[in-house]
Amino acid sequence: MILPTREALERRRKGYQRRGVVCGVTFALMVASALAPHVGVVEATGAGRSLIPASGFFISAQATAPGFGDGTHVVDVAAGLNLTYFGMAMQQVGLLIGLFTFWSLAAETVGRWTRRFLLIAGWLLALSAPMVITGYRLLVSGQVSMFLGVAWACALGAGLSMVIGGRLAKQRLDSTWYWSKPDWIG
Repeated sequence: MILPTREALERRRKGYQRRGVVCGVTFALMVASALAPHVGVVEATGAGRSLIPASGFFISAQATAPGFGDGTHVVDVAAGLNLTYFGMAMQQVGLLIGLFTFWSLAAETVGRWTRRFLLIAGWLLALSAPMVITGYRLLVSGQVSMFLGVAWACALGAGLSMVIGGRLAKQRLDSTWYWSKPDWIG
């Protein structure tokens, strides 16, 4: 048995501390992106401003509804509604996958599939922000009075930290027991 040196133990402790902070900040950004005010229509005050109620509004909204007014551009409104909901759906899927994989940002060794799912969650969260902003801009250009919250920035921050952390985790990949102990197989 080989015991680690004092320097190796110190390097491992500092790595845990650094990665732990990144993991904690990423989790806080994920929670904030789900609970912070999102994009919404000013006249639709009944819908909530967090992720789930806002996406519920966008999935049920119709571009030709009388609530949007007579002066709206139906094509811009329809494209904006669809694109905004698509961005919110990407954020929801990214949050769901990220909920199970964000811990790997702090782990000393990472499995290959955990890292891949972390990268998928990160890309979904990071790409949801431009989708929501583009949908918001289309709705504004379609003459709909809108508000844009800060949830897109939280989703973008969480996604970028997951993507960067997942790329850096390639150095900490751990093989399965079969590849590390082939002499155990008969």
